[in-house]
Amino acid sequence: MRRELLAGLAMSAVLLTAQPLLSQDKPFAGVQIKVAMIDEPREWAFRDRLAQFEEQTGIKVTIDTYGFDNLFNKILTASAGKTGEYDVVQMHVPDMALFDEKGFMLDITDWVQRDAEQMELSDIHPAVQESHMKYKDRYYGVPTHVGGMNFYYRKDIFDAEGYAVPATWEEVLEIAGKIDEKYGPDMRGLVLMGKADIQGASTYQNIWGAYGGEYFDANGKPTLNTEAGLKAMNMVKELTSHAVEGSPSYSFDEAQTAFKQGRAAMVPFWDSGDNFFGDAAASQIVGKWAIAPMPGGRATNGGWSVQISKDSKNPEAAFEFLKWIVSPAMERELVPMTPSVRTSVLEDPANDKYPAYKGFLNLLKGNPFNFPKVTPNLQILQEVAEAQNAVMTGQATPEAALAQLQMDVEAIAVRFGIWTP
Repeated sequence: MRRELLAGLAMSAVLLTAQPLLSQDKPFAGVQIKVAMIDEPREWAFRDRLAQFEEQTGIKVTIDTYGFDNLFNKILTASAGKTGEYDVVQMHVPDMALFDEKGFMLDITDWVQRDAEQMELSDIHPAVQESHMKYKDRYYGVPTHVGGMNFYYRKDIFDAEGYAVPATWEEVLEIAGKIDEKYGPDMRGLVLMGKADIQGASTYQNIWGAYGGEYFDANGKPTLNTEAGLKAMNMVKELTSHAVEGSPSYSFDEAQTAFKQGRAAMVPFWDSGDNFFGDAAASQIVGKWAIAPMPGGRATNGGWSVQISKDSKNPEAAFEFLKWIVSPAMERELVPMTPSVRTSVLEDPANDKYPAYKGFLNLLKGNPFNFPKVTPNLQILQEVAEAQNAVMTGQATPEAALAQLQMDVEAIAVRFGIWTP
């Protein structure tokens, strides 16, 4: 009875006052919550530490982990069916538009503002708050497993040849040509993730963003076929001529493998590249690479948001879990796993030895290029990926690819009510 009473009181507090029960040290003792997360190391680390959380709060947590597609399907089915199977779910940031717009997740703005000091909210970088915590200026989640794309390059070769780190894609193109001429064909100027999937779209965003690209204007009209888009597609075409031969078909695994095998001198890649390129057992370039800000100053920003199901029977207890996974203590404890969401951790000199941390901080201080936070984000990203792939493979000119892309995305925007012509 005590468990049911506490759960009922906690739920009443949420519905009536949105205030927690503070009359006991552990007001949620005995409460149980279930969590659905991605099946990756950072999430395993949370699971390994659940006994600590239960000791602190009295809340017993079960974490189920799933692969990328299965996680999405699982939480969508549970949300649409209002099953309440999971109190807490983890979603890819672009999917916030689907789950939050439909009211599947709990608006936690009042709680975040109430507990801002306890959470040390100001230490979570504003750019991360905007991209991973907010939807339409309201708080819905907390960020974890964040990261972005860095510009990786062969520092040994750059030093030997006297190349300056490129600040623009034009400079990348120039260096790529020189490397091709001197080191080819065994080493090419760069390798790209050019496959017609989300990795291809992610890569294109870095180049497109450098020229001022955006998905929509202020009225919701798609803005793919613009001067910025044409400059980016032409650059993609030029870069491909100096890229590892398989680049148009390369996705995540193929690109990181090519770079760590020494077959390319540059690659725009996710910050998880630190682990691949620094792995003495598998990488041939250990100690020979470095990272730099993305040329043009704009880099793709990615990661996950952890949110509370609207159907949770214990939402206040679930919020305690959210605060725990992004607490300063947890963020410090999980170094050097995926970059921290906290500025203090990213700026800590002790973490300078982890290149991705400084790389992510540079990304946040610049102008992060976020995935489109609209319901049909995956459809739009697929269209972008197919357009850039058509240019890379020579199946379409930049002009033709952009014209088709604009038409396709406009149709999606109209169908989903994003834009009315």
